Formats: sequence, structure tokens, C-alpha cells
Amino acid sequence: MKPFEVPPWEAGAEIIEFKPVNPSGNGVTAAKKPKKKKPKKKKSAVTEETTKVSKTPGKFSYRHGGGPLAPPPDSSDEDDDVEDGIRAMHKVKSGRIEKQRPPTQATKGGKKELKLKPELAQAAVEAMETSSSPSPAPNSLASKLQSELLGGRFRYINEQLYSVTSRKAEALFRKDSSAFEAYHAGYRQQVEKWPTNPLNRIIKTIKKVPKTAIIGDFGCGEGKLAQSVPNKVYSMDLVAARGDIIACNITDTPLQAQSLDVAVYCLSLMGTDLNEFFLEANRVLKLHGSVYIAEIQSRFEDVREFVRCLSACGFDLVKKDVAVNYFYFFQFKKMRHVPKGTKLKAFSLKPCLYRKR
Repeated sequence: MKPFEVPPWEAGAEIIEFKPVNPSGNGVTAAKKPKKKKPKKKKSAVTEETTKVSKTPGKFSYRHGGGPLAPPPDSSDEDDDVEDGIRAMHKVKSGRIEKQRPPTQATKGGKKELKLKPELAQAAVEAMETSSSPSPAPNSLASKLQSELLGGRFRYINEQLYSVTSRKAEALFRKDSSAFEAYHAGYRQQVEKWPTNPLNRIIKTIKKVPKTAIIGDFGCGEGKLAQSVPNKVYSMDLVAARGDIIACNITDTPLQAQSLDVAVYCLSLMGTDLNEFFLEANRVLKLHGSVYIAEIQSRFEDVREFVRCLSACGFDLVKKDVAVNYFYFFQFKKMRHVPKGTKLKAFSLKPCLYRKR
């Protein structure tokens, strides 16, 4: 039978054997022989000691050198200082210098328990003491705490004075005798932060009037005006800070009618009943007497409305200075008598609320 010839079915199957193909002759690539795996070399004891890493956190292993000066393998180094030095050198060489963590705070109920340092607690106690005690050093912690407490109390009292009538403000100071002192102590702190003190300009103005003129300082505070001018000055406020100050409500003073030549309101137009302030000023001022006013600029929504309200109280505007930053200055003159019992529309200025600095 010829090669590759299929025999007839009825002749039966016959096994055909093919001759092996020559890879070089027919261009067919021979099968690749499997590569023999090289046997792995066993690591020496020195290598295992070098690559071994301790699993204990915060520790590591190291090995001694293998030079001629190295100690015997079975010798133990008991010098702790030398070990610490070797560990430190190893950390620096490997580039990992660990920082020691501060000890954690004591916990109570799963939350951190904060403890107040003794010096801080003592400073807080000193800050809460009365003003009769010696004042702390200006840069001490007690001084800073005392300043913050004083400023907070001043802002609270200041807000109350702007939102109530003068009678309620008088009752407030009668109920708390220390409130007036705390208010003016905080007021002095605020004055130091202003670009200028408007009272200094009022003092310069009063020095230009005749020395025989009698002055009424309504809401005088600590009475600085009376100490700065040669004129006779009636200093009046809700609480008397000195013996020469009259303690009274400035809507109802003990002065006689038409006894003053000048009335001064320097940052004292507080409260919601300013019409009663100026009706009392009309009562105690002589005809053609002057009224000098200094107030914070931000308190005025409409200056013309303010002028109209004073006109209803019997005062005409002489001049105004609203170009000065932060403060407005006015001068009015009494042109007619207006009885104190006259019913007028109540008016007030915007409150001046100081922010925490």
C-alpha cells in the first residue's frame, strides 16, 4: 500500500508508522528541553542571624562583627550603655529615628480626664479676688484672666444700660454696688483702644467759654471734666465715684431751674428715654444756654432725625461735626422753654455693643 493511502473499509484498519521529521531539514522547531532547576543553597547561620528581625515592638536584633577583633560567639555583653549606643547607631544608620511619645493622660469612663495645673488654678483664684487686693503684674496670667473677666462684665452691664430706661439703670446700680466700678474699669480699657478720647475735645471747648460760666456734666463718670477746667462744674451720675460728684438720675437732678450756662453729654446718652434727658436739660439751662454732645458715630441712623428730636425739646442746632472718624460732635442752644411734663415722642440712639477683642 502506498503511503498516506486510506485502505478500503472492508480491508480493515492498518497501522501506519510515520518516520520522524528532521528539524533542520523541514524548518520545524524542535521541542524545548525542560530546564533543570538548580538546587537551593542553604543559608549559613551567619546569614540567618543577619536577616532575622525581632517581632517585639520597639526592639530590633543586631549582630556583632565578624572581624578579627570581634568577641567570641558565645560571649554575652552585659554593658547596657554600650547596647543602647549600638541601638541608637543602628536606628540612625537605617534612617528610622523613633520619637518618644508622651505618657497618655489618665482616663475616666473612657474619656480623657483633664487636670488643672496648680499655678493656673491659683491664677484664676487671684483673678476672681476683689479689687482691694494688690493688682497682679501686667504680663502675668492672673492679670490676663482678670482683664478678660472685667471685660466680660463690662460688656454685660453696657448692654443693659442701652436697653433700659434711666430709672431701671439706677435700680441696677443700687442692687449691685460693685457694678458701677466694674463698668468704669472696663470703660477705661475700651478708651485705651480708641484713636482719640472725645472728652479731651470737650475739655478744650469748655476752656474757651468764660470762666464764670456754670457747667453741668450729665453722666460724668469719674468726673474728669471738673478736674480739668477752672469753671464751676456740677458733676452728676447714677453713682458718685468721688465726694464732689452728685449721685442722681440725670433725668431728675437736684439743680435749680435755669441755673446752668452749659450742659455736657459726653458718651452719656444711654437708655431708651432720651427725651427726658433733654427736657431736664431745658429746665436747668438758662435761655440761650449751650448743650455740647459727643457720641459714637455708629449709634446714629439719621442725624437729621436726632436734630428734630432735640428741636422738640427746645434746642436749635448751632453746629455739628460728623466728619470725624468714630465720633460725632454737636452744639445746640436753648431757644425756648419747654415744660418738663410735655408729652413727646420717645427716642433713643442705637446701642453701642462692644465686641470681645
